[in-house]
Amino acid sequence: MFLSKKIFIVSSSLLLVVLLFWGIYFFSFQKPSAGKETTNTSQTSTTAGSGKEAAPIKEERIQQLTTDAVLAPVFSGADNTVKYYAKSTGKAYVIDLMDLSTKILSDTNLPGLIDVFWSPDQSKVITKFASGTDSSKFFSYDYTTRTGIALSGNTNAVAWQNNNKIFYTYLDKKAKEKSINLADPDGKNWHKIISFSPDNILIAPIPMSGFVSFWNKPDSFSQTLMQSTPALGGETKTLSAETFGADYLWNANGTLLLRSNVDQKGGHLMGLGFSNNLGGEYKNLGVPTFVSKCAWSKNNEFIFYALPGAIPEKSILPNDYANNLFTTKDTFWKINLKTGEKTRLIPLEELTEAYDATNLFLDANESYLFFTNKIDGKLYRIRL
Repeated sequence: MFLSKKIFIVSSSLLLVVLLFWGIYFFSFQKPSAGKETTNTSQTSTTAGSGKEAAPIKEERIQQLTTDAVLAPVFSGADNTVKYYAKSTGKAYVIDLMDLSTKILSDTNLPGLIDVFWSPDQSKVITKFASGTDSSKFFSYDYTTRTGIALSGNTNAVAWQNNNKIFYTYLDKKAKEKSINLADPDGKNWHKIISFSPDNILIAPIPMSGFVSFWNKPDSFSQTLMQSTPALGGETKTLSAETFGADYLWNANGTLLLRSNVDQKGGHLMGLGFSNNLGGEYKNLGVPTFVSKCAWSKNNEFIFYALPGAIPEKSILPNDYANNLFTTKDTFWKINLKTGEKTRLIPLEELTEAYDATNLFLDANESYLFFTNKIDGKLYRIRL
């Protein structure tokens, strides 16, 4: 009797030990039941209504944003959109950068449209049309009032001073005088600022100032003279001279001036550098590109740029490029203006197509760099 009781106690103890270990195993190593949530949800998403897991959407480093060739794309920080005109029809569109949906802004066909100049607040535009005469045709349009008006003939260049005034060049054939003028967007209340002598000049307001800058059209065989003058009249100053084929780009507050120019008369090697707003303290950046392939950072510490490749060896720059005798194959970079350090923006292996980038601009947070590809005319962006 005593032996039987002892055996029973030992057997019961062993059974309890086995059950304990089995319980530990069961609760430690069992798999989650179907339909229960797991903590690792960052790599997958569920297709609505299907109950199936879908791979996350991967945003490509470089994206095509339009199916049409574009004119004058411009970023709007007020609503995080990009506005542009379709080159084929002249219709205007707006892209919502949150979901990349496109809506029509103006469905009016504008045959012969070759350029558009947006006012700073993007409520007005000056449109430029091809003309059989010596000068192009310009029209002013106000999106707020939905009204437009033709500007006077013999105008060759236009730039906005602010939302209510424009600079423009005018040729008085009777007096044989070429001048820069300031007027309302409809051409009224004008006054002459200064006369000039070159056949073609480019004009740009100096941001955050009452000055306008102007220079002769870049030509490899002509020295470029960059000047500035007060909009209300006053002394004209020379900011840059004795360079060939030069072009310029102001930063957002008008304190720095970016310049590209060819290395010598009739040359084929471009160079990039910058100066202060008086043209002094020039610094060569050692980058062979055009200012048309550049954009200033918001803090003025970097230049984002496209570096052109595949330029024909005997090309005359910038003339042959401006005359569309070839397209480039660009890579994308930024340079620190203080240190000279250059950083590639997109790996070579991700550039699966050829891009000839122009009209570069950034979004408000500098998360994306936008550009127009001269090869197909379409709008693209690079995720930075």
